[in-house]
Amino acid sequence: MARVMLCMVLTACAPASGAGCDRASPGVQAGLAGPVGAGPNARIVRELRIAKPGVYKNLMVDGQWADRDLVKVLADNVVLRNCTIRYGRRDAVEVYARNVLIENCKIHHVLAGTFRDQEDAHGITGRPSGLTIRNCEIAFVSGDCVQFDPSRKLKPYPWDNVLIERCFLWTAPLTKDRAGFRKGERPGENAFDSKTHPAQDHARVTFRRCLFRGWGHGQIGNGAALNLKEKVQAVVDECVFVENDIAFRCRGTRGSAWVTARNCTIYHTDRVWRLEDRVRNVRIFHLAYGPHIAQRFQKAAGGAGEGFLEAGTRAAPPLARWPYDRLPVGEVVPADQNPQSRDDRLPTKPATGWDAAASGLKYKPTPAAGASLAVELFAGGKPAPQPLQRE
Repeated sequence: MARVMLCMVLTACAPASGAGCDRASPGVQAGLAGPVGAGPNARIVRELRIAKPGVYKNLMVDGQWADRDLVKVLADNVVLRNCTIRYGRRDAVEVYARNVLIENCKIHHVLAGTFRDQEDAHGITGRPSGLTIRNCEIAFVSGDCVQFDPSRKLKPYPWDNVLIERCFLWTAPLTKDRAGFRKGERPGENAFDSKTHPAQDHARVTFRRCLFRGWGHGQIGNGAALNLKEKVQAVVDECVFVENDIAFRCRGTRGSAWVTARNCTIYHTDRVWRLEDRVRNVRIFHLAYGPHIAQRFQKAAGGAGEGFLEAGTRAAPPLARWPYDRLPVGEVVPADQNPQSRDDRLPTKPATGWDAAASGLKYKPTPAAGASLAVELFAGGKPAPQPLQRE
């Protein structure tokens, strides 16, 4: 297929409010809240560099296995919505900006190195301040679905205030050869991994009604759904974990992670909690343990330190058969019911992320509000979309 190099302008449109999460009830679901990815009339590009604020939507970023990052967000006040980002050998999305919303996106197959010679290619990474990742599916990465900050930088600002809600972060054995990987190999390290500068305050991240599946059986030892380490304070609310080696890996090194989990549901997991290096301020409220839990707690290098608390359990609802992109959490316990788990009673402060609509920002749909991009377009028609298979 012939390719041409073009410089195009994507215009920005007024931000719309994303789908929020309703109040907890017996019908609460974890995982996707609606459709994700680009639509049938999406503009197809090889890479995307965003250098001006605005809303960028309905894009198919198909890297064609190029050895480069696919999307870079370098401007504050940006919305990336309804995009599919796939087929790269480096990171799918890098965010080095403040006030960013990534919504209704599908990110898959970013694979660096080989299964045995592991190299990082992350789904979303960078150094954001005020980031919301909402209703996104991220799968088949050779690094982590989400990781901040790989370079552990303090300037111009450290990463902080990240909200991840109604997302499906998963991996599984590949159904065919992809890049340097072979059919049957399971790529990936963790669904989430934290790295911080030793001099920064504890960075805040909140996971709300997310679904994590398949982590820790692949490229590294002690891989986990959530690898929470260094100076991070994480709140994990009403999430579901299925078929992971470790659900929560909490580590006390380099300042210690602080972790609060409330009303989460766990199935088919070898180790629910791995507590390392006297990790501080681990608070566990009202977890539901489903079938096939081999070990609830594993201690390493001193286990849990000061501030540890476990209170209350719930019944797990029946687990649906695969495939699925959302699962019921089960009936949840309100935060003001004893033992109370209200935000103001926690050492761990929840993140709020960034809401484009609530910010009051308005963008005019003019070329001046867009971003000039040097991109490679496909001439002569669009390649047929390749759906993401669930196994």
